[in-house]
Amino acid sequence: MITKRLVIYHFSIGYWMSMYSKKFREILKHIFYSRRTLGRYYSLKRIKNHDFTIISDNCWGRGVYKFLGLPCNTPTAGMGIERDYLDFIENLNSESADEVTELDESHCEAIAGRTYPIGRTPYAKLHFFRYNNFTVAQRLFRMRFKNINKENLYYKIDFDYYNCRNKEDIERWNKMQLPNSVAFYSDETLKFYSGKIHNGVYIKKKMHPLNNFHFGFNQKYFDFITWLNTGIPNQTLKYKVLNFILLDDGINIFIAKSLRSTFKKISPKILKRA
Repeated sequence: MITKRLVIYHFSIGYWMSMYSKKFREILKHIFYSRRTLGRYYSLKRIKNHDFTIISDNCWGRGVYKFLGLPCNTPTAGMGIERDYLDFIENLNSESADEVTELDESHCEAIAGRTYPIGRTPYAKLHFFRYNNFTVAQRLFRMRFKNINKENLYYKIDFDYYNCRNKEDIERWNKMQLPNSVAFYSDETLKFYSGKIHNGVYIKKKMHPLNNFHFGFNQKYFDFITWLNTGIPNQTLKYKVLNFILLDDGINIFIAKSLRSTFKKISPKILKRA
């Protein structure tokens, strides 16, 4: 009799936890999808510039195109450029800028437990961290390079990117005075530079080492639609409020934790009834 009760009890726990997990995921999926859909609709209603090229030191630009549902007209999708990123920018108009060769396999680096192909143009080392095959990475890089809209270029740099930037890079960036540009920096940057940064946008210290590089995380720190429309990165109270409601990925984390806590409080009561 006792054994039978234990089997029923454990079955109830397993059944509830399974249902709880499934229901929890369904609720989160519905909330996140609804917020993302409304946020995208709001952004598409505001944007006036639809044919642009974002040059970025990582695949941040790809996140912008994906969110807006626009063609990915950037060669820097799915890759990263570290110390020689400014050299890459300054030589975009060079005839050999899209000529990329594969580095020796021994140069491949492990990030988060995986390796990826690395190539080099005459001006920069390219980390193809979204690719498993160099031939594919090379082909897509050259194809997207040909699609660059040189009449409507936008530039993004992150001075906290893998700690590969320094004071000289910021001073060089400031001298370049690139139009339609945005420069992310954080407290880590302020440790070695205290002056003004051209089109700088302060990013609060990230909770996860890679969050700072993701479009979904740092879009809350500046109005990227106004930036694409005017070339000027700024922030307004209206955007802050709407971003908090519709776009901020940090809210998704807050909602997930709140729902998880609520379900944990409810589950023991249901088990007692069972």
